[in-house]
Amino acid sequence: MPAVNVRDRTGKGAMAAATSTRRPLLSIDGVRRGLRATVPMGVSVATYGVVFGMLARQTGLTFPENVLMNVLVYAGAAQTVVLDTWEYPLPVAGIVLTTILINLRLLLLGAAVRPWLRELPARRAYPMLHLMADEGWAIAMNARARGERDIGFFLGCNLAVMVAWLPAVIAGHLLGGELGDPATLGLDFAFTIVFAAMLFGGYRGRFDLLPWAAAALAALIGWRFLPGTWYVIMGGLAGFGAGFWRGAPAGSTSLEHDGLP
Repeated sequence: MPAVNVRDRTGKGAMAAATSTRRPLLSIDGVRRGLRATVPMGVSVATYGVVFGMLARQTGLTFPENVLMNVLVYAGAAQTVVLDTWEYPLPVAGIVLTTILINLRLLLLGAAVRPWLRELPARRAYPMLHLMADEGWAIAMNARARGERDIGFFLGCNLAVMVAWLPAVIAGHLLGGELGDPATLGLDFAFTIVFAAMLFGGYRGRFDLLPWAAAALAALIGWRFLPGTWYVIMGGLAGFGAGFWRGAPAGSTSLEHDGLP
């Protein structure tokens, strides 16, 4: 009978056991750090949350309808656009189609975050994706590009956005009958300010200029010549394509760790 190398078998078994028991990094400390990192953005989110709450009330949504929309749909940009068509009887097909088109960008955001969440079981990953907002995603992904690997950080960033958004919407609904048109107070400009901050907060160097320019040009063409909000997905795809074609910038480490938990 051939001799069996017990040490080799033990070593392989230990490695297999370590691999099978490895868990993705998801810590309370990461959640705390994500919450803290998103506080400044949360102030802006709360500002236009108040705006949405006011507009929703002035459009005719009841308090329960407003709260349920923001818990179940939780897509501020789509909800704001839909308010323009909110009249009874509700144009349900148009509302659903508009929401889908505006939220197509979430396909790109979800694809970008998959390397981070792929080791989580579906029962934990999908609730996180429901909480995913543009602002939280941007802060978390910028941190990941700088080496952050704790999934708790991603969760904390998006929890901070929700915590800022929902109470602000409630406050806006309660104040909606008192303050009149938000545009007269300049509050409607909060949307633009927040997204501009996210854009420039993610700037890493000249490498970013080509994808940004491609995205802007494609979005402008789509906005000019196509109906609806197809310009959103056009800009996203053009920016992704330009960045992929250009390749990673010299010295970049953001792609080196995508296989790590």
